Amino acid sequence: MMAKVRRTGYAKRWIATVLALAAVFFLSIQVVQAASSTKIVLNDREVTGARDVLTVKGTTMVPIRVISEELGYPVGWNSASRQVTVGSPGDKLTLTLGSTAAIAPEGTIMLEQAPFSQGNTTYVPLRLVGTKMGLTVKWDNRAQTVFLQSPPPLEAPNQSGPNDDVDPPKPLPGGTPQASSSVEQISFSENRVMIGVSGSAEPKVSAIASPNRIVVDLPNTSFSPLFAEGQGLLIGQQGQIAASGSPDVTGIRFALNDDSPMRVRIVIDLNKAKGYEVYREGSLIFIDLNKPSGPSTPGIGDDGKKVVVIDAGHGGKATGAIYSGGPTLTEKEVNMGMALKVEALLKRVDGLDVIMTRSDDTDVSLQGRVDIAESVDADVMVSIHANSMPKGTKPTSGTETLYTKPESKKLAETIHKYVIVATGLPDRKAKYQNLHVDRESSMPTALVETGFLYVGGDVDKITDPVWQDRVAEAIARGITEYLGL
Repeated sequence: MMAKVRRTGYAKRWIATVLALAAVFFLSIQVVQAASSTKIVLNDREVTGARDVLTVKGTTMVPIRVISEELGYPVGWNSASRQVTVGSPGDKLTLTLGSTAAIAPEGTIMLEQAPFSQGNTTYVPLRLVGTKMGLTVKWDNRAQTVFLQSPPPLEAPNQSGPNDDVDPPKPLPGGTPQASSSVEQISFSENRVMIGVSGSAEPKVSAIASPNRIVVDLPNTSFSPLFAEGQGLLIGQQGQIAASGSPDVTGIRFALNDDSPMRVRIVIDLNKAKGYEVYREGSLIFIDLNKPSGPSTPGIGDDGKKVVVIDAGHGGKATGAIYSGGPTLTEKEVNMGMALKVEALLKRVDGLDVIMTRSDDTDVSLQGRVDIAESVDADVMVSIHANSMPKGTKPTSGTETLYTKPESKKLAETIHKYVIVATGLPDRKAKYQNLHVDRESSMPTALVETGFLYVGGDVDKITDPVWQDRVAEAIARGITEYLGL
């Protein structure tokens, strides 16, 4: 019989404890705006008490009690250090009132705004609620409503049968052996799943019916700390990514099963039975649903195709520049939107394979981005960013395209001549800068800074869909001209 496994873990325990401690301490803070008309909808139900939602220095802060009434969690309190701790000693999250640094097992997590108490209410940044509690967070500016949605429960079939998919995660005991490989990335594009791994992990893949799905097991493998943080897995060792636009895939689930040996399982849920092909390109494992299973089909870059890697800058906790002059807008969102537009345009070009370093809100390390490009033997890599304005510097505007290696200069100049016309912003030129992604890669690489994301900068253009389309077309045109396509 199929059992439903709810996403429990320490988001609930964290919420309840911090709520219980809300009356214990008070930290005064300047509130820029009280969003008294803001509503919070949790799991399709309006939550009471949302009148207390605040905007602090451009960051939306929500009362913990709003969430704790739906999801619960015990913790500890250290009055001397003013810290709330959540979870077991070996798997603990620590929040400090007044501090933007939260401590997790894998290191420090920087928050947009420090947790604080006002009156009898404790507030946390809305984005923290989403990324660290496994909730999907959406903001409807017109309705002035915050939508919070819990992920659907994962199915855990009877483990004695053949249909066990993503098993419910179990607490990692103190003596658990270390995995020899780790998952660095899971993404979905062009109707294929791409799994980035370090180490020698070899996938075991099988197709299962009722319901139709493809199960990928990676023995002796765990999630890398960077992947876990980017996916918000601090509160549980399972998650999912969307597969929007696919005619075959309804969703992709993944979990860490701490059996001996440790194992990562990835489940690709299908609309119907579907043939697939498994192949490997360096550190990347592909589950390709575009071809029926059978004779081997060409891999990436085969048949003389050029390979382009599009890199959406930042991701996960690495937000990049943050615009706070209205509803909060992060550079990672801007970069992802532009990168997806460029990808869609390049996919129409014959003789070209397109690979994304990330296709969702995942933090991929700089070296990880290089490794992806090297794994597929890319002809070029183009990184897409929006510029920030360092404190104390004179406000400015404009577009620039950066490179490091001499052999990357022509690529940068070719892209820039089209992009500068498309943006309509001041020309900051194609120029040298010491960039990790170009310095450490073997192929020509360019980084496009489309505009400045700050109050008084180029935000009006950056958020204009027509402008976005025009700039994406310019980047794609520069790439194809450079490659002679």
